[in-house]
Parts: sequence; structure tokens; C-alpha cells
Amino acid sequence: MTYRRAIFLLLAPFLLSIFPGDYLAHAIDPRFELDPRMLQQKLPPKAPPVSPAKESAAPRPGPGETAYRVKRGDSLTKILVRDYGMSKAGAKALIPEIRRRNRLSETGRVAAGRQIIIPLPEKTAKSVSRTVRSAKNGTRKAVGKEIVAHRLSLFKGPDDTGNDGMESARLVWEKLLPAQHLSNESLSIKGNNYSLELDHDRFPLFPAADGGKILIEAGGKLSPLIRSLIQQHDPKIRFVTYTPHNQKRFFAGLLSTAGFFSVEEDFTVAFGADPILTVTTDFKVENDSNSPLQHDIFLFNTVSHTRGFPPVLAEYMGRQGFRVIDINSSGIIESTPVNGAVSVITDKEPSVIADKLMSALNLSYEKDKEIGLLNMGDGGVGLRVKADRYFVKNGEKFVVSVFKGDPENYTLLRLLEAQQYHVIMLTPEEDFRSVSGKILSQLRLPSQYAMQELIASRDIPYKIQMTGIMLNAPDNRGKIFMTATRPDRIITDLLELNGLKIIDSQDEVVRK
Repeated sequence: MTYRRAIFLLLAPFLLSIFPGDYLAHAIDPRFELDPRMLQQKLPPKAPPVSPAKESAAPRPGPGETAYRVKRGDSLTKILVRDYGMSKAGAKALIPEIRRRNRLSETGRVAAGRQIIIPLPEKTAKSVSRTVRSAKNGTRKAVGKEIVAHRLSLFKGPDDTGNDGMESARLVWEKLLPAQHLSNESLSIKGNNYSLELDHDRFPLFPAADGGKILIEAGGKLSPLIRSLIQQHDPKIRFVTYTPHNQKRFFAGLLSTAGFFSVEEDFTVAFGADPILTVTTDFKVENDSNSPLQHDIFLFNTVSHTRGFPPVLAEYMGRQGFRVIDINSSGIIESTPVNGAVSVITDKEPSVIADKLMSALNLSYEKDKEIGLLNMGDGGVGLRVKADRYFVKNGEKFVVSVFKGDPENYTLLRLLEAQQYHVIMLTPEEDFRSVSGKILSQLRLPSQYAMQELIASRDIPYKIQMTGIMLNAPDNRGKIFMTATRPDRIITDLLELNGLKIIDSQDEVVRK
């Protein structure tokens, strides 16, 4: 009850005496009558207003930690990747520790304006510490850790600083675009309220085939902010990230960005039908639609362990309309020790074919050898048979003769078989394939007449295939390849370059 109502009730009888009438009809309800003793009690003092609790002091970062003020739209992953240069995998691994340190729930969102403590990995913490010391030692005011973290996000250092691929890229570009000059000037931009300059060695500019420019991030990765400033200055600039651990991927990105007419990866071209010279390169590049007519098709490899193109092959490719760019000329080997032979047997006469086959197998033989079947002591009868070719191998006797339809000669040759001679009977119509098959079968040398790989290695950008017979030399002289096809000069040059001796002369035939 208020003081005003209490006073009114005390004065009510006095007022009724002043205004006579039927006042009993308007008497106060007994429920509202006030006990006068209540007026003698003192009211309790008014309680002071409750002041809002003071906000607890913001946590302070400890050693190896930094503070960050959360902005609208932030997430823990975005903060770590954007402002601290961490990978998504690294951020994901650190988030549980951040939640524990700041007492955040697993699914709760971080409110904008809240300051959180970020325990940095040792490597990142050292980078932040060095940047803070550098700022304090400079002429400007000391920079808070939040600003330092933002500075670090403008540039991310490279994982590998190797520059072999960049030197290769410059060499290739000078060949692909000889009219375009590779500038050594640094990219420099002057804005209304900023200036930006990039080091040329770490961020070189390459001309593009379509008139644009390519900025290669060879010394680190630029932030989206820096990229945006550069593209606002020159919209024709494109960005390619240098990957020293994978030069082929780097060149693929560089070539696809440059605007060439045609770029083909893992290109293979074959010359000839038998023999076949196959050249494999990482890239084929055409500047424009007239490149095939102008012999302006470029081929090059990027893998560092691949040996380069020998000059004889580069010259041959040039005559075929291809311009070879060799970025690994140090891997070219001018000659290899002899480790095998190629016998070219193009003769049509079966006996000559047999001579060259036996020579290739290093077999010493006699021509027109007379072999005694019967001695005079055997009943007074002597019989001698003439063999076209005769040789002995591992104690076994072999006879090679050309049968021309004479029944008597056929019978005598069969008599030699009865005397444990290995008789190889040829006919005048037989060619290299059939003659070699009969001789090698009698010698029990496994062989197959087919398309064979004479040169096939990951270390060289080409291979050679030819139809013939491949054998292991019986005297450990390496491989022996025998063929009835005479190869072109380029094939013989490459075979000799890889340690194979070419035998294509009657003088090479060994006779006793």
C-alpha cells in the first residue's frame, strides 16, 4: 500500500463529517481498512540497482600461442588457412586443440568479436615470432600478432626451391616464341594508395602465345589479394604455380595457359614400316594452324633422367617436319661400348644365307667337304659324299646341303643321317626365314621370327623395332639379331650409337 492511499484512509472520517448524507452506503470495504499500527513500521530500505557482471578478462596467449579476434563469417578452418598459411589437413589436426584451449564445444560456432587463443605449431610459431621482432626493430610501430598473421597470409613460401625446371622453361620458351623477349624486369605496380613489386627471380613473367602474360609463382604462392591487385592492373596476366618436384605437371599448366594453337601431351610418332623408329616426347606444341606446313612443330621432354636426343636423330626429325627442343643435352651419350650385333642378310641364294647365318653365330665351317661313308677296308669299297657346308659344334657333326632334286644326292644325305650326322637339307627356293629356321632348329637354339625390339629403354626418347630373329650369343657377345631387311641410315646410326655392331658385308663371313 502506498503512502497516498494510507493518508486518504486516515482522512476519510473527517471528510464524511464535512459532507453529510447517506455516507454509510459508501462506507469503505472492511478489506481495505488499514491498521494504524502498520503506519508505525518503517519500510525496508530500497535495494540498490543490480549492476551487470563485469566481462571476464580476455585470455592471454602463452608461449607458442597467438590471439585472434573472430570476424563475421569466420570459421576455425578459414582462420588457420587464410591468416596463418596452414594447409587444410594441418588446420583440421589443430582444431581439436583450439577448441580445448578456448573451451569451445565440438559443434558450437565461434561468435564474431570473441578473442580466441590459437596454439601454433612450432614452425608457424617461430615464423610469427620472427615477424614480430622484425616489426619492433623497424621504424614503424610494433604490430600486433593478429596483423602479423594477416601479413603472413599474403605470401606462402615454397616447399622446394629447386630451379632446374625454371631454367628448362626459359630454354623452351626461347625456342617456342623466339620473337617474344623474355624480360628480366620485375613486375612493379603503382596504385593510388599502394605500391607492389615482385622479385623477378621468384616471380618471372613469360610472354604468352596469344599476346598475354604469364606470371610464374616460382618462389612461393601469392595470396588472392595480391593476385587481385595484379589482375586489376593488367587483366591479361595469368598465374601458373611452379612445381619443382613434378616438371611435367608444371609444363602442362604453363603450356595450357599460354594460348598455343595446339598442345598434346605424351606424343608419339612412328617412322617406317619395317624397321619402325618410334619417338616419344612429353609434349608436342604447334604455334598456329600453319605449323605442319611450315615445319614448325615442336617436340620436347621434361623428365630429368631421360637422355637427350642425339644430334643424328634431331637432324632426322627436322627433315620430317619436327623441331626438337632438347632441355637435357647433358644426358646425350655419343657412343656406347659394343654389346651385340645386327646381321643384315638380304641375299637370295640359300647357301649364301646359310654362310652368313653361321658367321653371325661364330661357327667355323668348311665348304665342299668330302665325308667318307665307306672305307676301302670295308669289303674293298670306298664311298665319299660331298657336303656343301660342314662344321662341328659341341662334338656333334653338321652338314648343310642344297638339294636340287637329284635322287642319288638325297639318298647319300640320308645315309649321312644314319651315321649320326645332323643333315640340314635346303632347297633353292628357300628364303632367309626358312633357312634360319632349319639351321637354328638343328642347333637347338630357341628362336622366333617376328617383330623384335632392338632398342627399348626408359632412358632414351626413342625405340627401334625390326622383323628378324633375336638370340643370345653363344660366346657371351651379347645379343645377336639377324634380319633380311636392310635398315635406313638413321636406323644404323642409332643402333651403333646404342652399342650394336652392324654386319652387312661379305667380308664378315668367317671361313676355314
